[in-house]
Formats: sequence, structure tokens, C-alpha cells
Amino acid sequence: MINLFLAELKNNARLRLGVAFIFGVLWVYAILLLRDAQVAAVGEYRNASVKLARLQAVTQQGDWGERLNAARTLQAEMEGRLWRGATIGLARASFQDLLNQQMQQAGVTRPAVSMGSTDEENRGEGMQPGITDDLWKVKAKLAFDFNPLSFNKLFVQLANHPHPVVVESLHVTKEPVLRVEAVLLAYFQKPDPSPAVAK
Repeated sequence: MINLFLAELKNNARLRLGVAFIFGVLWVYAILLLRDAQVAAVGEYRNASVKLARLQAVTQQGDWGERLNAARTLQAEMEGRLWRGATIGLARASFQDLLNQQMQQAGVTRPAVSMGSTDEENRGEGMQPGITDDLWKVKAKLAFDFNPLSFNKLFVQLANHPHPVVVESLHVTKEPVLRVEAVLLAYFQKPDPSPAVAK
């Protein structure tokens, strides 16, 4: 079989040209593959060099103790701004009281506050992972007649409150009267678990 192919190759110029063309294409393809491999290797080397330079720069910084202290201070400040509640029921009552007071001070008309579900009662609300481990999410729905002055005053008061209040949604309806509906959230720090009583 090989002898027949070699004899045909020797006698047929077109066959020799076709075989040469095939080898030429394979040779060009092999060169392109090698070039792509070289480009990929150069890119990986550059990425590794950049990462190494960053790591070296970080390891030369010697103020890790100060950074740790600054991070702890910031954490304490942020945790200090959270609401506090001994139980989820007290947390809800505290948030409801605040909203009633704020609406009264803002002078809104026909106010209504209804407390919604919490993460304890409904965990399927898409909370961020881990947020329910040491926090309670308390939800409240406000409804009141729209008046630009009292509306602005209420939300400025809530924005300036020492404990953050998150506006989850806000709707103003026209019919039958201009009325505001807002869903507000407050995150309460759960109390530290009491230490186990020694037997």
C-alpha cells in the first residue's frame, strides 16, 4: 500500500503538489499554535509578576497593628449605630414608637403604621447571607397623606436619626387623595447570648 502510494506520488505531479500543500498548511497551523501558546505564557508571566509586585508592596508595609486598630474602631462605631433590642418583640415596639413620634413631630395627617414581617418570621425574603446571624431585620409600613412640607420634614428626621432607617420602597398614589406609602427597615443588634450556667 505504501509502495503504491509512493509510486503514485513519484509519477503524479498534482499529487505531489497537493501533499506539499497539506504539509504547508499543517506547518503554518503548528506555528500559529506555538505563537498562541507563547502569547498565553507571556500573559500569565505578566499577571504573576503584577501579583508578586503587589504582594511585595503589601508585605513591606509595617502598619498592620494600626490598621487592625482602625478597623476595630470603625467596627465599634458602626455597631454602635445599630438599633438595640432585648427581644424581637421589643425591637418591633421600639421601631413602631419611633415612627409614630417622628410622624407626629413632622405633622403628617392621617398617619398609619403597620409592622411587617421580620427575618425571624419570613426567611425567604432574600436577606444577605449571614445578616440574620446577629441582626434582626424589622420592617414597618407607613401610610399618610402627602404634603410636601411634612413629607420632607419626616424623611429628614429619619435620615438624621442616630440609628439608621432604610427606605425599602416609597410610593405616592394620586387617587382618591394624594397618599404616601413607604416600607422602612431597621436592623437591630441581637443581644449577646447569655453564658451557660455552670452546674
